[in-house]
Amino acid sequence: MSIYELLGANKDYLKNKKAIIFDMDGTLIDSMPYWTNAAGEDLTKYENFAQYLSGKYSTVVEPKPHAFEFLHLLHDNGIPFCIATDTAKWLSRGFFDRYPELNELIEFYIDCEDVGTTKRKSPKIYGDAAERLGFSPAECLVFEDHKHAVIAATESGFDVVGVYDLVNAGNAEEIKQYAVDYINDFSEMMK
Repeated sequence: MSIYELLGANKDYLKNKKAIIFDMDGTLIDSMPYWTNAAGEDLTKYENFAQYLSGKYSTVVEPKPHAFEFLHLLHDNGIPFCIATDTAKWLSRGFFDRYPELNELIEFYIDCEDVGTTKRKSPKIYGDAAERLGFSPAECLVFEDHKHAVIAATESGFDVVGVYDLVNAGNAEEIKQYAVDYINDFSEMMK
């Protein structure tokens, strides 16, 4: 089944899409408040910020609403997808340990260490992800929550669906200028 046949009601941008590239933090999982330390937690009790974040992935970070339901729908219908994120796999490993099904669903996980740069500096991760999926940028749809990433992917020839995240909500209007769609959660993508 094609992505358009599966999800296409009123979404013409899905025509000719064959694969999906997902950002992780702020898009599939609700981890951005920890990246920004929105709770104002005392970080001095940790050796470093990576230890703090790793602990959060291992204990409290949760999937965004309807994200896993959406991933299961894609997987069950043969739609290939991956995670392309600036977050190194070793840092988020605790989340994958808590949700091992995610490893079964995704084709692969590609991070900034794999491509040698971050999304802020280069859109390389999107091109590498599309190539590994076996499709051109025009055949892939990207889901992103952060303004700079949405712009980078768009300027590299990808159609992008912006995803609401509280931490990046202040940039929603600018994201909408670049994105082909903007969703509050993944239930909006399912029929």
